[in-house]
Amino acid sequence: MSGAPAESAPSPSRVLVVEDDPAQARLVQLLVANAGLALAGVAVSADAAVQLAPQADIILMDYRLESGRTGLDALREIRAAGLLASVIMMTGHGSERVAAEALHLGANDYIIKDESFTELLPEVLARVARVREIERQLAAAQQNLIRAERRAAIGEIVVALSHEINNPLMALSAQLDLVRLDEGALPPASRAALALARGQLARIADLLKRLAELDREQATTYVGETRMTNLAGSPAGEASKRES
Repeated sequence: MSGAPAESAPSPSRVLVVEDDPAQARLVQLLVANAGLALAGVAVSADAAVQLAPQADIILMDYRLESGRTGLDALREIRAAGLLASVIMMTGHGSERVAAEALHLGANDYIIKDESFTELLPEVLARVARVREIERQLAAAQQNLIRAERRAAIGEIVVALSHEINNPLMALSAQLDLVRLDEGALPPASRAALALARGQLARIADLLKRLAELDREQATTYVGETRMTNLAGSPAGEASKRES
């Protein structure tokens, strides 16, 4: 079995700042940078926030924005579009109702703009980024488990195929060897058919060998959306290509 490739360190989360107050926007950008996160952009309206949302992992969304539409309007559209960025709603003091509605619409957290804002925002960002990383690792572990289960299933099928095919394959090969003893007495067409049959038997034997040595499951498109295991990518398949 080949070892699993080493995972590269994940890149910093990209943060979209949605804030129409220039001073507040600069402050939030500084806090984002100090938290070691990357800036995905700055938006001052709900429309701009929705447009830039696909570029972000985390969205810091102010409630009151330009053009009359609120951060809740932007959040509603972002979630309706199926975007999975984590959204942190920023609300003014006394806006607990807005925070509750934001959570109902799919916000991941909220923070109130009061005297503790600059102290709490880095903590909220770190918590949301940590949760995203845990979710990423869980998703990767689930994919690895699925691949392991597929490889185990393939292994069981290979054992069954080898058991059921090898015996008749050997019997056919032995019969062809007997025919080859009198090959010189055969007409050209029969000798050609004999060579073709032996070639096809060798092909089946090579296929069984590639199945037995398959150490990773790769899929390729067969017809339409149908997927099948790509045996050409197996070590034995690569070796046979080099030898041919």
